[in-house]
Amino acid sequence: MLKQLFISIFFVFIYFSELSACKIWAIISKQDRSLNIQSQDELFLVNEQLGVYYNQSQYNANGWSVLQYPLSQTADGINVYRSALPANYDSLNYWNEMLSIFNDFNSKIAIAHLRAATSGASDIPNPHPWIFEGEKTFSFVHNGGASKDLLYDIITEDGINEEWLNQNPPQTFGAGDWEAEGWSAVVDSELIMLLIMKMITSQGDVIEGLNTALRLMLEAGINPYMLNFVFSDSDNLYIYGGNNGLKIMETEEYYSVMTTPPISDSDYTWDPIASNELVVINPNELIRHPTFVILENDNSGLVIPKNPKLFNPYPNPFNGRISLSFDVDILEASSISIYTVDGKKVFNRKISEKDKSKGKIYWSPTSSSTANISSGIYIVQLISEGITSSSKIMFIK
Repeated sequence: MLKQLFISIFFVFIYFSELSACKIWAIISKQDRSLNIQSQDELFLVNEQLGVYYNQSQYNANGWSVLQYPLSQTADGINVYRSALPANYDSLNYWNEMLSIFNDFNSKIAIAHLRAATSGASDIPNPHPWIFEGEKTFSFVHNGGASKDLLYDIITEDGINEEWLNQNPPQTFGAGDWEAEGWSAVVDSELIMLLIMKMITSQGDVIEGLNTALRLMLEAGINPYMLNFVFSDSDNLYIYGGNNGLKIMETEEYYSVMTTPPISDSDYTWDPIASNELVVINPNELIRHPTFVILENDNSGLVIPKNPKLFNPYPNPFNGRISLSFDVDILEASSISIYTVDGKKVFNRKISEKDKSKGKIYWSPTSSSTANISSGIYIVQLISEGITSSSKIMFIK
């Protein structure tokens, strides 16, 4: 009885921790048009995204925010709205701010963030998006996590040179400077942004700067799965992360980016990014860099996580077949199981070498062996090298 209770509590904990991860949404107009979208079908898709994003906020208790870039460089600067409340507690402001993006004839890019605080102060307005003023206005939103001490070591070259930090005090509002209470309140995402901007500034190029900053973090042991972000230089979106960490949809008038997009019956599809892939979106095209960072000690040209990893299942929720992506050692015995929330196993499969080379398997609960499975929440569990990785999925009949 106690064992069953422990299993149930364990799975419920995983379920809520998965739901409460930070969520990202971004949109960029095509062909230098404004986000005052004319197509009713495409405007419906935007409203669908905003509605799903609003509903996700109930699991992100530490505020929400949205940033707008103007279409005209002669117009006023960017507009940023930050709230300490989750969006579902701040409904009027959420819908006023979000819908104003599409009523504005001078809006070209919007980037939003739902925060579930994992480091730094949790009782402040959402500090995302991070802003860096240079020749252009740069911005950054992030879902993941990294050690602040590790990031400090990378930025300062193991504490030798703190000049960059001293030049750029914390943006975590009211937190003071680095020497005082600022360090305890600063958020790891701000340090990632500062590292990226240090590299861009020193190299004079966004792509080269992003590549160098990411290489330093990956070599230090931070997994791409913990570096899901959207970065902007005022004109483009730069999207990076782990497998399925972010998804992209293209329509006739815009590109959208979401952590967890809605399930839609439209002809448009959400395409996930691959692990260690950088996607660059500008008003005229989408460019993919499939293996963006090649580590010096990796002859294969692939960034392989240090530990086995189960990536975000896709699509999720689902009502047919779901893709379960993973990264495991080719030589290690590995398996994937699926459980109900009360611990009953409904699926188990040993991962073959062929499965490992593909990096994914599929599960369909409507197959003959599981045809009686009901709608609801299930837990996917990957076991490899004695390490367990889990994720929540939702099946809808």
